[in-house]
Amino acid sequence: MSETIIVPETTQSTETILVIDDDTDILALLEMSLVSDGFNVVTANNGISGLQSAKAKQPDLILLDVMMPQMDGLEVIKKLKEDAETRAIPVLWLTAKSQTADKLRGLEIGGDDYITKPFDLREVTARINAVLGRTRLVKYINPLINAMGDSFSEAGVAELGSDLQAAAEIQMKLLPDKPPVCATFDFATMFKSSTSVSGDFYDFIPLSDTRLAIVLGDVKGHGIPAALLMLIYLIDTVISDILREMKFDEEAQEHVNLAVIEAGTNAIKHGNKEDLSKTTTFEFLIDDEKLTIVITDEGPGFQREDVANPLEPENLLKSSGRGIFLMEACMDEVEYEAGGTIVKMIKYKQNPNL
Repeated sequence: MSETIIVPETTQSTETILVIDDDTDILALLEMSLVSDGFNVVTANNGISGLQSAKAKQPDLILLDVMMPQMDGLEVIKKLKEDAETRAIPVLWLTAKSQTADKLRGLEIGGDDYITKPFDLREVTARINAVLGRTRLVKYINPLINAMGDSFSEAGVAELGSDLQAAAEIQMKLLPDKPPVCATFDFATMFKSSTSVSGDFYDFIPLSDTRLAIVLGDVKGHGIPAALLMLIYLIDTVISDILREMKFDEEAQEHVNLAVIEAGTNAIKHGNKEDLSKTTTFEFLIDDEKLTIVITDEGPGFQREDVANPLEPENLLKSSGRGIFLMEACMDEVEYEAGGTIVKMIKYKQNPNL
């Protein structure tokens, strides 16, 4: 019996609270209470280390005391809101009932809410949940706003959702409809994607009446960038078929495949920086004597002469330059146009330089 099962994956996330207070007893009390409420808790015992933790941990919310040595809570809030990496993190602060000026100042500089001392732990949790309820959507949508830029709008988001659905459907169509039927083995497959699209792939390739190849692909990472990189390997499979039809020998096929993987990966990861708003284009021009491959990205480009030779002794342990070296070693001609954003590679059936 052969069966294919495709299962969507559900994920759970726990929100993280950074608590900053120089009073170790209060710090321990708040940590214990918030952990019991289901939060991940990170602590810092002064404003300076609190700022460092905020940048390093990127918590979902910061709870801090106003009265601290070295750097008080209001100064911490001010610095948090001045830093692009932390300004979107919501902040709650603890203040005495009589400190009206601190309450107003905290709100003026970007704080989200305050809790007066002495506080009730139930109130702390309630206020945290209230603030998170208001800011949670903003946190999740900020990366989308940054990625879409000027195209961010209701219509733009709807179009992106439609595109993602189409990408997921295309990925499903690239997978085998069902496993092969074999007299001596039963095959069953299950495809489980952690996001709408992913970098995973599998296939079954009959090699002969008695031999079957099982292909498994898993690109490091998740989501669209991984799917884009996996697409390079799918393109590579198509190229293999083209090269066989053009009667290229096996060594030439291996060289072209390696060059395309390197050039495509460079374009997506290093050229476009995995930016979803930028396009990577693959063009294949076929004639009787040669195969021409043109890969274009929308990145800043590069100067070929600035790339170090990986064969030089001082560069042997460095990763930079290896992809370009392999492309040029594997292909008969490699040209860089438009400031390095276009790579043109040619493979002849018979090397004209021989």
